[in-house]
Amino acid sequence: MILLPQQFQALVYHFFSGWVFALTWSGMNRLTWHYRRHFVRWVIETLYFFIFVTLMYAGLLPITGGQTQMYLLAVFVLGAAVYLKFYAMTFSPLFEGIVRGIVKQLTGYKKQKAKSQAVFKHRQEIRHKKRAEKRQSRKLKHQKKQNEKQLKRQKQKKANSMRLLSLLSNPMK
Repeated sequence: MILLPQQFQALVYHFFSGWVFALTWSGMNRLTWHYRRHFVRWVIETLYFFIFVTLMYAGLLPITGGQTQMYLLAVFVLGAAVYLKFYAMTFSPLFEGIVRGIVKQLTGYKKQKAKSQAVFKHRQEIRHKKRAEKRQSRKLKHQKKQNEKQLKRQKQKKANSMRLLSLLSNPMK
């Protein structure tokens, strides 16, 4: 049996809990609207219900020892209905502003990320071009050295063949 002062406190507590529930539910609903029919939203809603019920019970525990009656559940629903009827349109622009702010921050972050990725990609392209130029210049140097060596060998062969011819043509010298 709950005493009259505790019953009054429980009535007020349930009414405001219903009001706060509807307020936080509408805010959470607006924040997670893009997860319609999605597993993530189901998880968020389930966690929300568990957390809210736990906090409500924790607040109800010192008042009535955690007991609740059917009429108190009706008062909870009445509090939610009062919020939805009279206050939902007042708080809706606030939640919309919060969502817009979050979206603006995220898109700003995405734009900044895209800019930094573009700069990084540009720098990477420049690095690749420089490396390709270095490789090309090394290749050209190597080819030049190989050509010089080949010319030197050809000159040596020509000189050797000329000596051999001169030795063969003048054996007595």
